[in-house]
Parts: sequence; C-alpha cells; structure tokens
Amino acid sequence: MALDQSARSRQRSYEDTIINYVNDEQGHIITLSDDQSFITQVRVTLAKALGLTSPDLVTSIIDPHQLLNAIRGLVGRHPAPTLFIERILAGQDLSFLVSQARQTFAALRIIVLTTDMQRDRLMLLHEAGADNFIAKPVSANTLIEKMACTLSPQSRLGKAIDHAKRLLGCQKYQEALAACRKILEVKPGYAAAWLIIGDVERALKDYEKARIAYENASKSADVYLAPMQRLAEMYGEQGDTDRQMQYLQKLDELSPLNVNRKISLGELHLAKGDTEAAEALFDKAMTQVTKEAMDSISSLSGRIASIYADKGVPGKAEKFLRESINIKGKFLSRSDLMLFNQLGISLRQQGRWMDAITEYKRAIKIAPDDENLYYNMGMAFAEGNDFIQAKANLLKALDLNPDLTAASPNIAYNFGAVFLQSHERERAAQFFQMALQQKPDFPAAIEGLKRAGG
Repeated sequence: MALDQSARSRQRSYEDTIINYVNDEQGHIITLSDDQSFITQVRVTLAKALGLTSPDLVTSIIDPHQLLNAIRGLVGRHPAPTLFIERILAGQDLSFLVSQARQTFAALRIIVLTTDMQRDRLMLLHEAGADNFIAKPVSANTLIEKMACTLSPQSRLGKAIDHAKRLLGCQKYQEALAACRKILEVKPGYAAAWLIIGDVERALKDYEKARIAYENASKSADVYLAPMQRLAEMYGEQGDTDRQMQYLQKLDELSPLNVNRKISLGELHLAKGDTEAAEALFDKAMTQVTKEAMDSISSLSGRIASIYADKGVPGKAEKFLRESINIKGKFLSRSDLMLFNQLGISLRQQGRWMDAITEYKRAIKIAPDDENLYYNMGMAFAEGNDFIQAKANLLKALDLNPDLTAASPNIAYNFGAVFLQSHERERAAQFFQMALQQKPDFPAAIEGLKRAGG
C-alpha cells in the first residue's frame, strides 16, 4: 500500500508540474507528427487527466518546413513551448530539425517520438538538442511523467542545478560557483555541477581549473557527452590539436553517427599529415550519410507501398516494396524485416507463393532467428499445398518463440489448420483449443476442432 501511495504521490507531482507549466508559465504544446492517434492522446491526456481543456493549448503541425515559423509565432505569448517531434516523418529523418530548433530557440523543450530506441541514434539526438525521448505507443501516465521530467527537474538537486545555470547565464560567476559547491557538498561528484564549474572557469579564462572540472564531470558520468564536448572545444580554442583530437575520438566512440565530428577529426588528421586516417574518417562519414539517405528514400517508398496495400492493390505495393528493398542494398538490416514481410504478403495476395518464399529466404539470411519470417514462409508453403514444408517452418517458428500461438487466435488457428492437413489430428486439436481460449466464438476454430476429433 505504501508503495502505491508513493507512486500516486509521484504521479500527482508530475501532474502538478504540467498544470503549473500551462497555467503559471504560459506553457504551450507543439506536435510535429502525422500520427493522429498520438496527437489525440496528447489532447485527451491534457483534458481528462489534467483538466487542461483550452482549445489553444496544442498546436499540431504536419509539415516540417512550417515548424520554425510556427515557434516564432508562439514564443511572444509562450516563451518556453514544449515540442513533440517525430524522429522520422514521411520517410524523412528530422534529426537536423531538432538541432535547428534547439539552436534557434534555447528555451524550447524537445521530446523526440520514436519507435527505434537504438543507443547510437539516441546519443546523436541528445547531441542535437533533444531533452527526452518517448517510445511509441505510450501510456497516458508515461506521457505525463515524460512531459513533467522534461519541463522541470523532479528533485532538489535538479532545481539547484537549474538555479546555478541561470546564474551562469547572467554572468554571476562567483554566485554560480558558490551554488555548485553547495550542490557538491550534498552530492560529491555530481557531474552537472562540475560541468557548470568548468563553464564558469572557462568563461574566466582559467583553463586549468576548467579542465579539472570538466574531467571530474566526465569521470562521474561515463556516457555524459557534454564534458568531453567542452574539453574538445576548449583545446581547439587553445590550439592544442592533440588533446582536441583525443576528446573528439572519445566522443566518436560514444556517439558514432555524428558525421560532422568525423569530418572535423579527418580534417585534423589531414592537417597533421596523417592522410590515411583522414581518408578513413571521410569514408566513414560518406558511408553514414549515404546510409541515412538510403534509409530516408526506402522509408518513403515503404510508406507508398503501405498506402497501396491498404487500398487493396498488391501489385503496386509490390513495386514500391521492391524499390524500397533495392534502395537499401548493402545497408539492409534487421530493421528492414517488415519490408520483406509486407512484400511476401503482397506476393501471396497475388497467388505468387513461391516468389514470396524466395523473399522470405532472403530475409532469413539477414535475421535467421526471426520467428515471424518462418511463420510467414510456412503459411506461403501452405498456400501452395506443400504441408510438409509448411509444418517444418511453423515448427521452426515455434521453436524460436514458444509463445507465438498465444499472440493471436488467427495464428493458433493457422497452426491447427496446417497440422490437420498434415494428418496430425491430436496436435491440430491442441492449436484449435488455443485459438478458442483466446476467442471462444471463433467459428473456423470450432469447426477445425470438430474435424480434428477434439
């Protein structure tokens, strides 16, 4: 009970933070998204959970080109708006826009919406200026918590750090140092406090004290990029290229998707006469940019294919799915399995089950442990009346994921149908029963169970 009360107390604190932000700080929410269900969830959560019903509270944008102008039009009335921005919108990676928005509007809070929580990608977005991340789909409570933690620190130390930052921004350097020392008395080694001390000492041109502070901040948080970024900048200002390169290299290892940093490193190596290292870095930068471009084009092509698939035009869907896969070429990875599954479905809808199997086999080379590929390949063999191969692939899928048949009554039914055709009535009956446990009024499963003698 105490735990429940504690959790509820935290939730109320989160709710109060958002309510105060809107009512007392002229807060405003901006969404740059084409996900109507998420936009609706934001509005409903604000209205029903928090009682924030103003129709002017949320500005929804679909076109990325309109974002900066929209923020400019709002900051006069809402000095620190909160932006929810899709990482990828209409096939376009919006990381560059996160960086632009952060540089143009320092007070803006930025929450990136994504379905891909890969560490390298999140590190790059954090460098670009993202304050927080939301993996969709998201519950109302998690949405509130993420918003609140982005808007205002939920601890005394966090609020003390914000105060020290404000003192630094006002060039009240000695007061900022005093505030940070008090924080360090409470929590020795607190990286954020050491970072501000480093910024103060650097502003005062005491580079040795700045170095010590930044290094303390870096030691206190292994993946905290800001101290190393500051050190690289400081050594660059001082003309110490060896140490500048040292920290740029560390940053590149932690956040390897930053193309501009690779170019900077390559330029420094070239200036030192190390042409081989420079070329290797330039090649990596070009590879990364090419991959990002291919990802963007492939995503757009896949989106067009989905539109055709939804309209019941599998031939056109196949065309754009093949284009999407071909564009990715050597950059195909596990993240592209959905394209192969969609292509296989489009081919099966055209009665081309053998072609579908060919595509599934291509995908299995990329992800040999993906149960969905084996399941779909099994269904394609079943459509071609090759129930021996159908059963073998379904068993492989079940071996990879023993809970697969519990995921959907249709999946359990399809297992039953294949095993029934393979004259394994007892096993077929088990699968039909699984389907009926999930959906008791499933006519096809009821009939299948009768045929299996169950």
